[in-house]
Amino acid sequence: MGVDDAVPAEGDLALLRAYEPVIRYTAGELFLPTAVGAYVGQAGLWRRRPGERRDECLARPGELTLERLAAEGERFAGDGLYLRLVDHPMHGAEYRRWRREEAQPSFRPSSRFAAVGLFARLVDAGLRLSLLLRGTVPGGTRAAAHRLYVTRMPANDHPYYARVFRDGGYVALQYWYFYPMNDWRSTFSGVNDHEADWEQVTIFLGETLSGSLRPAWVAFSAHDEVGDDLRRRWDDPDIEFVGTHPVVYAGAGSHAGAYLPGEYVTTVALEWPNRLAAAWRRVARALLPWARDMPETPAGIPFIDYHRGDGPGIGVGERRAWHPVLVDDDTPWIRDYRGLWGLDTRDHFGGERAPAGPRYERAGTVRPGWANPVAWAGLDAEYPTVEHGAALREGRARRLERRLAEIAAEIDIHRQTLRESRASDRARSAYASGAGADKTQRCDKTGNGRETIARLHTEQTALREELDAIARARTQPPIDAPHAHLRRRALPLAADAPRRRFLAIWSAASVSVLLAGVALVVISPPIGVLWSFAGLMALMLAIEAAARGRLVRFAATAAVAGAAVFAVLGAIEVVVRNWRAGAAAVLILAACVLLVGNLRAWMTTR
Repeated sequence: MGVDDAVPAEGDLALLRAYEPVIRYTAGELFLPTAVGAYVGQAGLWRRRPGERRDECLARPGELTLERLAAEGERFAGDGLYLRLVDHPMHGAEYRRWRREEAQPSFRPSSRFAAVGLFARLVDAGLRLSLLLRGTVPGGTRAAAHRLYVTRMPANDHPYYARVFRDGGYVALQYWYFYPMNDWRSTFSGVNDHEADWEQVTIFLGETLSGSLRPAWVAFSAHDEVGDDLRRRWDDPDIEFVGTHPVVYAGAGSHAGAYLPGEYVTTVALEWPNRLAAAWRRVARALLPWARDMPETPAGIPFIDYHRGDGPGIGVGERRAWHPVLVDDDTPWIRDYRGLWGLDTRDHFGGERAPAGPRYERAGTVRPGWANPVAWAGLDAEYPTVEHGAALREGRARRLERRLAEIAAEIDIHRQTLRESRASDRARSAYASGAGADKTQRCDKTGNGRETIARLHTEQTALREELDAIARARTQPPIDAPHAHLRRRALPLAADAPRRRFLAIWSAASVSVLLAGVALVVISPPIGVLWSFAGLMALMLAIEAAARGRLVRFAATAAVAGAAVFAVLGAIEVVVRNWRAGAAAVLILAACVLLVGNLRAWMTTR
């Protein structure tokens, strides 16, 4: 359906079915959307007691229902509640048997480190070591959760929990999906694991002036996306449709949505390294011609988020179908239960803690995406339909015309005052004596009047240009490019991204090699600690550059950096010791500068 094809307003369920998304998963996915009632029936409910080390069990597995969950949530509204699906993670032989007989064997990972640099790998190593100190989901939880999922929860029942929200000329269709577990870290080498996972897709229909509805925008819950970057226009070429149903490519284990299939580098950004990296890019692009195409990769912890779409699918045209369940603010288990939907690991970073439900954040506050989807998606400044835009422009044109009439009247008044003052001045000059005392005051009034008229003429010109633009828009309505609102367009890795065997091996081993090298430098530096460490870093960076096919570029950059250091040492030599050696250093630096300039000119003409 095109962006200009309107549909008549219908009942909520019919609207939800008309646009329900198709979700495609990556081969090897262990958990698909399931019914919350079946999950709650297998989980226990726990209450955190402030000041006590042991939590209180409010309901054992098999004792809990959605009705009781809502009642306990209302009873302990101010306390920390959480569900726990797995009491006893798998270990040893049982875990190995599960991996051999029940786990999905069809997933083939990529080398996530091959997509990022050495510094990002160092940060990643720190994160993995921090898991030893942080609260995390116990090992074997994935296996135990998967066994419960396949044996105790309906295999072919895939519900979405949907609501319809009307605000600001939009009808927001929200689809919420519940997964028994996020196993991104343990199965797909991602950021985190946690019991339970809630994801959502929101489709925004614009209400036309005649009352019909027209699809306008779609927003997927996604990693690294906030504000305007969350949503895409209905005619965005990145979106794939099956009829009127947008296709979502779910992340492997993480279940976050993507518009295009492929593999995405998701980076947990770090503020101060990004500032240093941005400063280095500016300097490098100014001085080094071969660095102009340096990618703006954020410094942080890199992870591959797999959205391949080569696994099972649910929705129109797929083997599995959706089961819609309508919910709203009065649905008891959504309204009254503010706790977490899985194990509370008390992870201070939050990544390994289970999420709260569709309505609430972990802190118990209402989610912005639930409270007001229009504002959450940044649509307060976007009119719902083309007709609304035309009506708003016409209203603006009427206000401009009124203001232009006011300006014209004000100019006439000030002009008349100036002319009267000029006529009076000439009469005084011709026939009055002793009029010099008032001349300065009259000049001040005349100057102020001219400044006022000039300011009004400037405003008049600007408003006339705006009015002319509105008039042209009547015959040719302005339409932005589909990606005009995006600050960052998320794209998968290019198909020709580095996949060479040496790069994959080096990227996996580089951090370990660096740490071992640092240990050797600390224990027994061959040429002093400082120079040994500098040599180690130079060797590591050279191998990194060679693995990526950038050894020549690295050598040129190192030469320029060496020239800069040589220049500093030369200046010190001039002042302190030997002017001849210093002069030679300056000449060599001049030669390097000329060489860089010639290289820049050559690169420009290529």
